[in-house]
Order: sequence, then structure tokens, then C-alpha cells
Amino acid sequence: MLSRAASSLFWMARYLERAETQARLLDVSLTMALIDVPEDREEQLSVPLLVTGTREAFDQLYPEISPQNLIDFLLLDHRHPASVYNMIRTARDNALQVRGNLSTDVWESINLSWLELKELRKRGVTESNASRVFDWTRERSHVFRGAAYGTLLRNDAFHFLRLGTFIERADTTARVLDIRHRMALHSLEGHSTQSFFEWTALLHSLAAFEAYQNTYGHNIEPMNVAELLILMPDVPRSLHACLQEVASLLEQIESGTARRARRLATSLYANIRYGDREYIEERGLHEYLVDFLGRIQRIAGQIQKDYMGW
Repeated sequence: MLSRAASSLFWMARYLERAETQARLLDVSLTMALIDVPEDREEQLSVPLLVTGTREAFDQLYPEISPQNLIDFLLLDHRHPASVYNMIRTARDNALQVRGNLSTDVWESINLSWLELKELRKRGVTESNASRVFDWTRERSHVFRGAAYGTLLRNDAFHFLRLGTFIERADTTARVLDIRHRMALHSLEGHSTQSFFEWTALLHSLAAFEAYQNTYGHNIEPMNVAELLILMPDVPRSLHACLQEVASLLEQIESGTARRARRLATSLYANIRYGDREYIEERGLHEYLVDFLGRIQRIAGQIQKDYMGW
């Protein structure tokens, strides 16, 4: 496979996964802002900006942080490279470049998402109809993954698609867990009920609320949440599950002498696979996640060097 094609497939999947996550984050933050006390609403609204590292870009384009400004910026603003609008457009452009590597179902799922999003943007999105757009974004991401999993040949094109998905998912899970965990601990100092809502928001942001209830019951404990989202291999967005997939996919890609990405991924996967909650507690969750984020970014960079010529 050409390195240019590998790069397009890898980033196409990353952008679509990122668009879904951004819709989830924005949906949960808007809900939390409604139930929070007025002085804490800006903090809730800022969560998606903190996770994506775009607070400075937002401040340059909008005078204040409000639900409508946040919706405009993160969903539809053509000036913002990381808006859902631009991410799906870029994913579609990447898909067009590798059309020959995609099945008809996969191509049509991406192309239709782009066409429908352009119509949504013309009509506009407000606070009153934003939830429907969040649902639409999640559904289109699910359709893409389902089409890819159900129709693509299990060759390097499929593997690079999956690599992009799981690299992006691992990075996002660590970022959301770090930021929401710190907010929940801060809330716990003032009001235990607010802390409960923070943990619930964290789990909903990563589509893990039902998984937590099935595993631990209804009583939400901080280290149970951390254990679920870091160490549990059966939770789709856990760090364990993501790294297991990344390490496995790198073993399947024809790589020649490109082995450093494999070595980095296998090392990080072993760290998580054989880790436990006591080690995370002793080290500190924030410190653990900061180290993880640095390592997953090095893996992503090495994948691009080894396979894509960057």
C-alpha cells in the first residue's frame, strides 16, 4: 500500500471518531450546564474546549462562552479546523483519495454524511434542536464503522482504518477521564451530589454508563470509574481495549523494517495489561494519564514515520 493511501485511511478514521466524540462531549456539557449552579456553568461549557485544546481558538472567534456559541464553534464553524463540519469534510476528502480501497457501502456512508451535514448547516443548529444533531453525528459514525467492519477486505486498508479509530479513541478517553476526574474531585470537596453528576457526565461522555452499572452497580466510586476506563478489556473505549487493538493491528500490517511503532505499542499495552488499580492510585491518576497521553502520541507519530513517510 502507498504511504499516501495509508495516511488518508488512518486520518479519515481518526476524524470520524473525533467528530463522534466531540458531539458526545458537547451534548453532555450542555446538559450539565443546565443542572449546574450559574457560577459553575462556564466551567461545564468549557469542558469540550479543554479536552480538544481549543479554548484559545474559541476566545479568538467568540466574545463569550455560551451554549449557542459553543454549538456554532464545535459543530458548524467553517473557520475552526476542528469543528464537526470541517472534520467530516476532511474525512470525506480523504475517502475520495482512496476510493479504490473502500467498499461502496463505506464510501456512501461517508459521502452521505457530508451531504446531509451541508444541509444541516444551511438550516442552522440551535439549543432547541442540537440534541438531534448530536444523535445524527453519533449515528453516522456508527454507520461508517458498521459498513467498514461488515464489508471491507481484511487487508492493510482495513487495518489502517482501525488503527486510526483506536489511536484517536485512546487519546480521547485519557483526556476526558483526566479533565472530568479533576472536576469531580473538586466538586466532592463542596457537594457530594454535584460530584455524582460529574462522574455520571464522565461515563456518558465515553458511552460507558451502562457498562459501569453492569460491572459495579449504581454506586459510583472514583477508582471504580478509573479501573473501568483504563484497565477493563471488555469496555470498548477503555485504554486497555484500545491498546490491545493497536498492538494487534500493528502486528498484522506488512511493515518491512518498520518495527519501532510495534515496540512502543506493545510496551504500552503490556503496561496496561499487567497494571492494577493500586499502582494507579499510588502514582496518582493525573500523573498516570499525562504519561499515557505522551506515550500514545509518540506511538501515533511513530506510525506516521514508519508507514506514511512523515
